[in-house]
Amino acid sequence: MSEDSQRNAAVNAAATTNIYHANLQDLPLSAARRFYKSGIRPGEPTRTRVQAQEMLEKIPPSQRAGIDSQSAASNAEQYLSDKHASHIKPHSKGGSNNPNNIKWENGKANIARGGKTMTWQEKMRLDAKWQFDNLTGAVKAGLQAAPVGAAVGALTAAPFSLLTNALRVVRGEISAQEATTATLKDTVIGGAVGGTTAFATATLAAAFPPIGVLLTASAPALAIGGTVLMAVEFFKILDDHKQDVRVYYESLTQHELAHLQAIENELIYEHNKNLEFLAEAKAINQNITNRPIAPGVEGAMQRLRESVAIAKSLGLTSADSKLLPDSQLPYLPPHS
Repeated sequence: MSEDSQRNAAVNAAATTNIYHANLQDLPLSAARRFYKSGIRPGEPTRTRVQAQEMLEKIPPSQRAGIDSQSAASNAEQYLSDKHASHIKPHSKGGSNNPNNIKWENGKANIARGGKTMTWQEKMRLDAKWQFDNLTGAVKAGLQAAPVGAAVGALTAAPFSLLTNALRVVRGEISAQEATTATLKDTVIGGAVGGTTAFATATLAAAFPPIGVLLTASAPALAIGGTVLMAVEFFKILDDHKQDVRVYYESLTQHELAHLQAIENELIYEHNKNLEFLAEAKAINQNITNRPIAPGVEGAMQRLRESVAIAKSLGLTSADSKLLPDSQLPYLPPHS
């Protein structure tokens, strides 16, 4: 899978990851009243809207996050289902109802403390629990976003991998079966990249509201950027194909030229050998023609022996003449 495809899968996965943190206006009226009145005794003034929003924001960010306002509000209500608004300094000792004096705490623990001031150990425990709840909520948001990101990443990678590998088949680089395997592999990698990106993005955005706001604000730009990058990748694949085809045919031409040159060199070599043979045969023919002719039978036999020697020097055998190596020359008595 190319770096372009991985980048596009990541961008598109991030663009489709939505994290929203609940605000007071997102809650049903019955749920919103809790942030105005929790921990306040009858007859005391309720909190202002700003203070009520602060009470909502005392919930760990990831525990009041969702993919939209409705799911975010639902998550916030679920988190507070077993919580009380616990006073750090109790009413009986002059503690106020200001959000600064309030921590969301398990109802049983709040009731067990009664009218005592919250100890520093208890405050540390609640702060640690707040951090832990924020972390677990962020991981949960990431796990919920990962499947969607994986699907987006796979859908982003698949068509480009299919196009790339189909062109490789056309060029004869791989078989159709190899192209199918490569496309499936790239699709899986694209899904993994998209899923990982969505998980990381959603986890951070859920745990840190400013990142969530930035993600929401940048989503349109990411979507446009993803579309542009996909178009760039598409034309890059086509351009790479053209370049590969051009290089292939140039190399093929060079190969053919080299092959033709080798054939021509072989023909020239054979021709030169023939010329040398003809020149040698001509010289031998001249020697035969111009040699002195002795009279009588002895002269004839001498010429025959010379002719056999010449024939043997030319590579001729008994298959060419009965008078050559395997054959017996006629016996001639010595000349007296």
